[in-house]
Amino acid sequence: MSSFFAALRFLTIFPGPMNLAAADWRLAAIFFPVIGLLLGMILVLVDFPLRLLASPGLCGTLLVSILVFLTGSLHLDGLSDTFDGLGARGDRDRMLNVMDDSHVGAFGMVAVVLVLVLKIEAIQSMDLDRWRALLAAPVLSRWAMVVLGYRALAAKPGLGSSLIDHLETKHVVLASLVSVILVIAILRITGVALIFLTVLFTWLIKTYFHFRLGGITGDIFGAVGELTETFALVFLALGAR
Repeated sequence: MSSFFAALRFLTIFPGPMNLAAADWRLAAIFFPVIGLLLGMILVLVDFPLRLLASPGLCGTLLVSILVFLTGSLHLDGLSDTFDGLGARGDRDRMLNVMDDSHVGAFGMVAVVLVLVLKIEAIQSMDLDRWRALLAAPVLSRWAMVVLGYRALAAKPGLGSSLIDHLETKHVVLASLVSVILVIAILRITGVALIFLTVLFTWLIKTYFHFRLGGITGDIFGAVGELTETFALVFLALGAR
């Protein structure tokens, strides 16, 4: 169970052990999509009564707020730091220094606002079938982090490097099987398209940051999770039209 709690600690505000053995980190990857499913189930359970009490706009805002709270804004912070780094002019060291800075810059602020607005608008635009999107998007986003970390290089020591250093093929395959089964079960044929797009997106991100930084950081894991989740919600909202 320590592997489950490692994934829980990495992805949410819930406490868990930090000094874990390599085997625990390897197995933790399997639980990433499971944690995503649990987050999605919480959103679905909250969504049903909210529909009766709140307007579509308020309902979408509250659901996104709950998701932000459950993840402790960890991934949004990574998104902000990553885009601040992208907006910085300079070499690798300059970009990493900006990403490490605790202050939020203009690029990071804009990225966070856009992601939150897109999530809220996507959720409120979907009808009674949106439970599928609320379940599938968190699964895809957490799986994207596993795909990103596989065969990646760590740009610097940190929580992200702990995952990268211990990921093995068999555990990534198991995490992928869990994710594919869940997403296709929830979304059916639409899930196949989102799975393909998720893999393509994470590969492009990994390739870019390997070229720019020489590897991946914990912030980039968070950014990929947020961007994948946002894209999935928008994609499904557009498909519902």
